[in-house]
Amino acid sequence: MRSLLHWLRRGRRQQREGLQSLHSTTHGAPSTAEHLTESAVAQGEDGGEALSAEALQLIPWSMARLSRIARELQERPSQEAIQAARAARGCLERFWLVAPVDALETLFAGPIGEVYRQFLAGVLPALPLDSAETTRQQQLSERLARGLACNGSINVLLALLLYSDREAMQVSDPLRHLPAWLLPLYAERCEPGLGAVGATSPRPSLPTSTRLESTPVLPDLAPITGEACMALIGDAEFLGRLSGLVNLYGLEPDDPEIRRDLSQGRRQVAQVWLDVETQQLEALYRTPFGQLTDNLVASGFAREGLSQDERALRQQLVELAADLHQPRALNALMALLLYFPIEQVTLPEDATLLPVWLLQNLRRLGARPAHA
Repeated sequence: MRSLLHWLRRGRRQQREGLQSLHSTTHGAPSTAEHLTESAVAQGEDGGEALSAEALQLIPWSMARLSRIARELQERPSQEAIQAARAARGCLERFWLVAPVDALETLFAGPIGEVYRQFLAGVLPALPLDSAETTRQQQLSERLARGLACNGSINVLLALLLYSDREAMQVSDPLRHLPAWLLPLYAERCEPGLGAVGATSPRPSLPTSTRLESTPVLPDLAPITGEACMALIGDAEFLGRLSGLVNLYGLEPDDPEIRRDLSQGRRQVAQVWLDVETQQLEALYRTPFGQLTDNLVASGFAREGLSQDERALRQQLVELAADLHQPRALNALMALLLYFPIEQVTLPEDATLLPVWLLQNLRRLGARPAHA
């Protein structure tokens, strides 16, 4: 257990390369983030001395390229795709900060707003920030804290949302201070319990206290939870370590040390599924972390005997996942898949109880049909 926990603590170290320049190749197919952060230095035709980067810095980018990067992160997640998305986030941040305040609504409703919402709907805002991004988030937060009455505050809010996970930030009296065109996105990202987001199309919602009371409390399966647990999603060292253990188990399933470490690793993987927001389950599943989960399910490790503590925790998850209409039931189900052999998992008779992405992948992994 010590070796895994020691490694997990080390895994909290964030990668520093997130916003480094990504240059295009001279020959062959361009890279995903080609030209996103390329500096252009001008030189006179007469051979005079070139201007310094401080004097002139151009950062060419296009909406088509950013849209392609967002789509690639969603459909074919990889470390390269995450790095490209981080650079794309910087482009969008800079755009909103310099956009004319009287054109924000038009821009938000247009193609650039569509690309912006693509990134917000994906996994990027939920990933841990590196040191430079953390500093940038703090700077934007400090500027926004001056008040929404300040000129340019909506620009800052649009930029800050790119660095903020769901319900990670709120502003004071949003119904009064935010423009009507921004309220639906703000309510979705920051305050799901917000009342009607517009006089023309009120949406009924339960009071916050009622919703919280009806939300079940999920158990803690691993020692690392909350924000520290979420930081493992994009941690290449964590993913590599667990993937290695899955491969080693396939080669030496009787090795007690491998089984012990993989058991601890499984608990941490399950904890991530319990802690992530339910709305982000599909986005998380499409990342390398989702692939690790699939590999662990397919490894057959769930056929190994469970300790008394693990059996008790599994029973809690069974009870929580029994009614898929309940809040967080899908989170419990994702964690539970790691503790039952996939051939013992039976799909529900009503296929609509499961989201399409999960239903398709359970069938692919070998879950039994309802009438088998």
